[in-house]
Amino acid sequence: MRVVEIFKSRQGEGPNAGREAAFLRLALCNLRCSWCDTKSSWDGGVEMETEEVLAELKRMGVRHLVVTGGEPLLWKRELVPLVKELKSEGWYIEVETNGTIDPGELAQYVDQFNVSPKLSNSGMPEALRIRPEVLRRYAACEKAVFKLVVERREDAEEVEALIRDFGLPRERVYLMSQCADREECSRRDREVTVPMAESLGVRFTPRLHILEGFK
Repeated sequence: MRVVEIFKSRQGEGPNAGREAAFLRLALCNLRCSWCDTKSSWDGGVEMETEEVLAELKRMGVRHLVVTGGEPLLWKRELVPLVKELKSEGWYIEVETNGTIDPGELAQYVDQFNVSPKLSNSGMPEALRIRPEVLRRYAACEKAVFKLVVERREDAEEVEALIRDFGLPRERVYLMSQCADREECSRRDREVTVPMAESLGVRFTPRLHILEGFK
């Protein structure tokens, strides 16, 4: 697999926000979102064997893994032996995904999928960013939570349509602001994202890695 970086930090978003974890960032993505904050992961990375990655992760001193990218599920076959071994040692496994790829066999070894279907504010055509059959499978999976990036009040209609059309459980839907720095996050949280979450009956998640300066 092609690895961009392995590091220890704290989960910045969603139900495990604030929890210390080892992060495995993999290269390549099948989307090109305009506001992506990890565009460096679209290409590059270093080829690493499973054993090398495992050794690096186990040196972190935590048993919580967040696999991120890029789009990690482009490497779903390569991830199976890695997460299978970590699960056997009691690790908690999170995998972040844009929701366009079915996880297949990998699903049985994952504790939580952080599924982030992209809205039109990403600049991507709907035919590329929404795969209806895949999204419905995630909606039916109790391991999946949904993190939607919102930018303006008008995004509410699109969020509601996703919930309605694909059966996303509202109690597992989190809205987070599209923002690049602390000031922008605070303003958009206050003016757009928190009010929208309240009006739609879903959850709000801050982006602690931006607000608090986590890696």
